[in-house]
Amino acid sequence: MHYKILSIFAYLFIVFISCSHAASVRQVTMDEMLLECQFVFEGRVLSLESEESSPKRIHTYVTFEIIDTIKGEYPCETITLSFLGGTVGDVTMAVSDMKVPQVGERGIYFVESLERSQVHPLYGWNQGHFLVQPDDTGMERIMTNNEQPVTDVMGNMSAEEMVSGQEAAPFLSKGVALGVTFAMKNNHNKGLTAEKFKKILREEIERANE
Repeated sequence: MHYKILSIFAYLFIVFISCSHAASVRQVTMDEMLLECQFVFEGRVLSLESEESSPKRIHTYVTFEIIDTIKGEYPCETITLSFLGGTVGDVTMAVSDMKVPQVGERGIYFVESLERSQVHPLYGWNQGHFLVQPDDTGMERIMTNNEQPVTDVMGNMSAEEMVSGQEAAPFLSKGVALGVTFAMKNNHNKGLTAEKFKKILREEIERANE
């Protein structure tokens, strides 16, 4: 009986979250993400653990090994981020458009805040989530969270400039930030190398601080 009641509450809460958050995530620019994020790092997922944080909520806690820090500071070699949703026993809470990093995944993550608890800890939801994957030669390259090879990053451009010739409004996220150019899936050799991508990010951060 307890599980049935919790399932009903979870379903109603999922509908609310899906309508009020995921459906209204706006598209952001790379410059905005770099400016507003408190912590940007390259990491590898070590573990996932889902817990019932209240009678109506489940959170999944993802622990990363910090491989390289691109922006900000963190005192430990690992970091744990909380994502709303997950499975505890027979109860599953799923949030629309939520992609939780999985064990073994390596990527570059734009953390909006290290203090505030949020539905999704990454800036712009999936827009702040990039994958690091090897190409056919073993070279590590950057992919979007949908495994599309990132071929270019255009900094210091306004949203209007970057969508010139396209429909201007509304700017709703499709999972990739404005200013990120990507190729078709299954073409890993075309993506920027991880080192090149991180170099671009660091140069943009330095330019913004001048």
